[in-house]
Amino acid sequence: MNSYLNHIPTNIKNSAYPLTKIDLKQLGGFQKEISLFDGVNPEDIAFLTKRFETLNLFRGCRVNCSHCLKDAKPPLKGRETILYEDLTRFLDGFKALSERLGINVLQGNKYLNIIDDANPSDIPIEGKSRKHTVTEAIRDIYDKIRIPVLFVTSGWNTVSKYAQNSSEELACMIEKNPDAVKSVDISINPFAGIMDKSREALKKNDLAKAGFFREIYTSRMANTLKTFLKLFETGKAKIIYRHAPDSAGNEAVNALAAKKLYEEIYAKLKKMTGSSLEEISYLKPENLTKFDKSHLIESSGRGRRYFPQDKNLKEQAGLIDEALDWQMMSPQERRKTLLDCSVKCVDIDGSVYATMPSVRTENISAPIELTVPAGIQLNYTNKTPAGKVFSDIELD
Repeated sequence: MNSYLNHIPTNIKNSAYPLTKIDLKQLGGFQKEISLFDGVNPEDIAFLTKRFETLNLFRGCRVNCSHCLKDAKPPLKGRETILYEDLTRFLDGFKALSERLGINVLQGNKYLNIIDDANPSDIPIEGKSRKHTVTEAIRDIYDKIRIPVLFVTSGWNTVSKYAQNSSEELACMIEKNPDAVKSVDISINPFAGIMDKSREALKKNDLAKAGFFREIYTSRMANTLKTFLKLFETGKAKIIYRHAPDSAGNEAVNALAAKKLYEEIYAKLKKMTGSSLEEISYLKPENLTKFDKSHLIESSGRGRRYFPQDKNLKEQAGLIDEALDWQMMSPQERRKTLLDCSVKCVDIDGSVYATMPSVRTENISAPIELTVPAGIQLNYTNKTPAGKVFSDIELD
């Protein structure tokens, strides 16, 4: 193995996804005695390292946004998070592999998601002897594999001391170690479950209840922005701002509705901070709510309810054709398609799945994604499944 490694050109060693460019047979059992890879073959390890994007630390979401592209459901009892010791096993495994080969096997992967269908602000990560904060996890990820994390949140219940303290700890860590995090992205939209409750109350002419639910949401999001305010000043935080297309005819969740909602949040933020916030131009409503194609939701997952039936039927027909295309592929063609065209994800039980953009459907702001089991199982301690990750159509 060492003889072959010594003859690998430097440009290959330093390139993106180097394991996919070298002769793995020449390396023998390079993964042996690394517990993470017990039962995993070299080709599957190389497959995972190319466009590795998501290492799930949490599964399931209670925010219940009615537009959710991932159709996220509340977590299964006892399967809300990865076992922290499995996170450590994952990180130590890839660190040991890179050190053994003298090659950064995860090279080329620019950032790492830690969720697929969850909100990472709500609960700690379970461990065998104690619970761990998401800040600990992010710090360990960067220290061991040197990939910054993308942290995406929909805020948290303002009465949760854990969530508040954990988020403040995270903000402080990022200020001191900005390289550990690519960005903190905060999702603000009129689709949150509590906003649905507000609209339902409004339909019943219960103005008091409608106002109560809206107050909860706007306070929640203003507090979230306040917690990460310094990161907006340094450009380390941004807002994921969403609404339905005006053409869909949903006045309660269109551009104007989202704009009014954000204006309320911004006014509360100014009151909470006692500041005019003039120095953070990004947060000003006139800048943030200015129309951009990226603000529009897709007709995927629960988001389909906000689009006309003819569009949804056309999209479904395209997805069915895509499934038929997939069935016609040989196993080798499927593998190459997933290797080259998908991002790789690891669930909290160590199972690997791939996510790739649909090529048969139209999209507005982002491709509709299809999820495919990769048939790879890392040697996690806790292999209890957490439930399927959503896909608009099954490909297996």
